[in-house]
Amino acid sequence: MKSSENVVAGSSKTIGRTIQEVLLVTTACALLLATVTFTANDWFSSRAQVFEQLRAAAGIVGHNSVAAMVFDDAETARQTLKSLSSQPNIVGAALYLADGKPFADYERSPDVLPHSLPEKDQGTLSGLWFTQLYIDFDGERVGKILLLADNSVWLQKQFLKLLLACLVFAVSLLLAYFIAHYLQKRVTHPIVALAKTTRGISESRDYSLRAKRITNDEVGALVDYFNDMLDQIQMRDKDLRLIQGLLEEKVDERTRELAELAKKFEHQAYHDALTGLANRITFDNRLQDAILHARRHGRHVSVLFLDLDRFKVVNDTLGHGVGDLLLVEVSQRLKLCLRGDDTLARLGGDEFAILLTDLSPGATGDVANKIIQEISEPMVLKGHNLTLTTSIGISVFPGDGDSASEILKNADTAMYRSKDKGRNRLTFFAPDMNKKMERRLVMENKLRQAIELEAFYIFYQPKVDVATLEIIGVEALLRWVDDELGAVSPAEFIPLAEECGLIGAIDQWVMVHACNELLSKFSRDEMPLHLSVNFSPQHFFRRAAPEEVANVLEETGFPGEFLELEITENLIGPSMDSLLEQLQGVRALGVEISIDDFGTAYSSLSRLKQFPLNTLKIDRSFVGDLGHDADDETLVKTIITMAHNLNLKVVAEGIETEAQYRFVKEHGCDIVQGFLFGKPMSLEDLAQALQAQTA
Repeated sequence: MKSSENVVAGSSKTIGRTIQEVLLVTTACALLLATVTFTANDWFSSRAQVFEQLRAAAGIVGHNSVAAMVFDDAETARQTLKSLSSQPNIVGAALYLADGKPFADYERSPDVLPHSLPEKDQGTLSGLWFTQLYIDFDGERVGKILLLADNSVWLQKQFLKLLLACLVFAVSLLLAYFIAHYLQKRVTHPIVALAKTTRGISESRDYSLRAKRITNDEVGALVDYFNDMLDQIQMRDKDLRLIQGLLEEKVDERTRELAELAKKFEHQAYHDALTGLANRITFDNRLQDAILHARRHGRHVSVLFLDLDRFKVVNDTLGHGVGDLLLVEVSQRLKLCLRGDDTLARLGGDEFAILLTDLSPGATGDVANKIIQEISEPMVLKGHNLTLTTSIGISVFPGDGDSASEILKNADTAMYRSKDKGRNRLTFFAPDMNKKMERRLVMENKLRQAIELEAFYIFYQPKVDVATLEIIGVEALLRWVDDELGAVSPAEFIPLAEECGLIGAIDQWVMVHACNELLSKFSRDEMPLHLSVNFSPQHFFRRAAPEEVANVLEETGFPGEFLELEITENLIGPSMDSLLEQLQGVRALGVEISIDDFGTAYSSLSRLKQFPLNTLKIDRSFVGDLGHDADDETLVKTIITMAHNLNLKVVAEGIETEAQYRFVKEHGCDIVQGFLFGKPMSLEDLAQALQAQTA
């Protein structure tokens, strides 16, 4: 270029047209060379830049998709790929697993992505540019990302640039023809400067550099066009950097969310969702570890198995919302009774387990007694005053078992023993309990079979008028004799039926068969006595008591005014919104209602007044010591007086001696029931007793 300037400087008018043509050719060659250099450089540089941008976008999206690919979250990966929709030139993207299987994809238009991965890292595929990168995570290759870009816009720009370069070349050549000797330096120098700037930008990739405009001719315009082009490139570069920052921020946010979610899932996997206590999985693991440690160091491990007494009553009467609050309150109270390194777990429902290490069996019993006392303290939940008790079973390693499952099972067995002994107590496991538990399981299966086969029969115990000593009613008592178990006491199988949810079906059977049997001996219009049947709270919990009683009366034809339902006192203890309505529905059928075993629960006089009751039955535990226990005598007299003040009849059950009979008669009891006046008897014996009474 410097030689061209010297030729122009050394020219003279005598050379004339030849020098001018030489200068023009030289200038034309220089312009052509510069134009071709710039165009070619821009062509390859721009093409390389597009591929570089594709690789950068692929790297960002690939990095952002690592978490989704590791956690097999294809939907999140697909959403990440969709973020490429903001780049109009990218028409398709796909993620592939390490084995080459597709994982997630994005297509601006259908059927853009190839059916298989290209062999090269970048190039042209079906008229589209592509690039593909490997995706690594912690040094391990997890997959590959493929991006496809439309190059039509780029080609159009390059074509326009080529046209622009040709136009500049033509204009420059025309000007050089007329004013070559004036503009030689001005034409040559700006082009060299522009080429230098171009090379600097290409080498440094610093798009903030600008070519300096030296002249105001076409070359100067070319500089302006070049600088405008740099402005666009720089703007795109800023946009890409902004997009990269947003994508990285989004990936960081998503990574944090995934980490928190993973932590939450991990907590839920090992903890109870309601109380936050350890769950069965955590408890079993800690128990196994504790047993291994105790075995190596010759120490004790104690397990307490807790079950809340009559929790189902609270759940059914007050609702699961109050039941959940109660479980949370119990869990808090249990924590107060334990050390920091003890393990407290909720195993499900109202069952809790406690793991105590490095404690002697005696100290374990102290902890259990403390728990019983703490649980029995009154609690107020949503305006309800509740008093709860718990039954606890205790087993100790190594004496009560050699494995975690055996220790926990034996504690569970001991807990059932606590319930059998009256609840609200603790019981240490003893080997003979397993036999009782086996009998319990066998009896439960046989009880279900007995219900299906109706393998029961009914005895009737007379109720006698205190004044006349005439039989005025009977209580239907269920009896069961099994081929293998023999005669099973109601005191054994009735509580089991209640716990297994079978008592409702048994009550229905007793009611229907007792009504039918009495009607088989006595006509409906000449029924000589009242029939009393036990009626479980389960009927009221299901809100079906009036309907079920009405169905029995309709099915059997038994007169409702001669039927009496005996319900337990604890039914009217906790509040149940529908109880009053259901009792009124039963009374509307003519059926009377009696409170059985009165005095053993915690019902108040104010609640007794609210319900349509007819009779109170004094529990036999108070009658047995009449004549020997002044407290029981006072209690019986008080119950009789209170019942009469509420216009209720009083039945004393368990009368076995003349002294007991005289006492209740003296204090105004209306009806007596017990061995003194008749043991439970068959229907035939009852008919004979009634016949003898009328003879």
